[in-house]
Amino acid sequence: MFRNLPPSPSDPMLVLKRAADNDHSPDKVDLGVGVYRNEQGAYHELQALKEAKKILSQENPGHDYEVTTGKQSFLQNAAELVFSAESEVIQSRRLTSVQTISGTGAVHLAALFLSRCAEFKDKKVYIGTPAWGNYEPIFTLVGFQVAKYRHYSSKKAAVDFDEILKAVGSAPPGSIFVLQACCHNPTGADFSKEQWRALAEAMKERRLFPFFDIAYQGLGGGLEEDAYSVQHFTQMGFELLACQSFSKNFGIYGERCGVLHVVGEDSAVAGGIYEQLRCLIRWEFSSSPAYGSRLVNIILQDPSLTLKWRDELASMRDRLVENRKKLYYGITEEKKTPGDWTSIISTTGLFCYLPLTPEQCSRLRVDRHIYFPENGRINVAGLNASNLKTVISAIYEVVTIVD
Repeated sequence: MFRNLPPSPSDPMLVLKRAADNDHSPDKVDLGVGVYRNEQGAYHELQALKEAKKILSQENPGHDYEVTTGKQSFLQNAAELVFSAESEVIQSRRLTSVQTISGTGAVHLAALFLSRCAEFKDKKVYIGTPAWGNYEPIFTLVGFQVAKYRHYSSKKAAVDFDEILKAVGSAPPGSIFVLQACCHNPTGADFSKEQWRALAEAMKERRLFPFFDIAYQGLGGGLEEDAYSVQHFTQMGFELLACQSFSKNFGIYGERCGVLHVVGEDSAVAGGIYEQLRCLIRWEFSSSPAYGSRLVNIILQDPSLTLKWRDELASMRDRLVENRKKLYYGITEEKKTPGDWTSIISTTGLFCYLPLTPEQCSRLRVDRHIYFPENGRINVAGLNASNLKTVISAIYEVVTIVD
């Protein structure tokens, strides 16, 4: 019955994680999967989350289903994080928000929703490369054709803005552009505010549709700074989508907690959007997991817990910056490693691209037990005082060694 199934593509990150998990060497350094690690290299649980868990345990809401589209107070708090409480789209009720199975689920639900809209029939989805590996399969799964352009310049160790504007200028009206609001995965190369404004003007002129993914809010420049792009495009009058994840900024990865936000033309249109999304959720997975959203809601409803969460996010953000500085200094000043290592300090968030070849990345994994993808993308949070010098020395050796 199932012998002739088509072959499935390999998942490089899953292969990498399995290899790292099965490596029991005391020298192992895992810089692969995008999870914030603490100084001990372990999962980092926020204090605000610990307190929220105690409160939830005392409240004991049970294990009943939540509303199909998510609890309204949670969705309101989530929307205010991205759009701000005073925003026109919230006040005018032209924003529709529904709970999803984390950010991946939000992207899938959004893609499925757009595929059922007549306005997007035969439209292409534009994705800047390199990109998060799930974008293309998610969009092709629901029938969209994907077009690619270059997002990142390895020579500049920054956004390739000229190439992006070329793609915008040549895209047919109504095309969908996937945009990461902050902490770009996998490069860490984000737009400046000036570039966001220029991009919004160009997309407005071409009548293109923004599809935002905001998975790392608070780990780049700060909660407000990281939402600048979404808020600016909204203020420019765009209808748009924003896919929000709470995995990284609340540390609840396995609880799969996210939200899809849709900015429509007015409140009447928002009502129709809500009904479409409600049906799609019901037909696909009935309702989202409740535990993570309850914890997030407890924190965002309590001013003291919100402040504690914000402070913890700032500490995490500062540590990522310090790790970048230490890695850069060690590679360039202490070891005098050949090459341009600007990408380490010119990018933000969890990730950056090291200018290494696939062969050099493979050698680091096989010979030195240092794990990250062969494109050179490292998780900066995986660095700590116990492994930093090891990583710096290993990089120097792999770059300078002559076989």
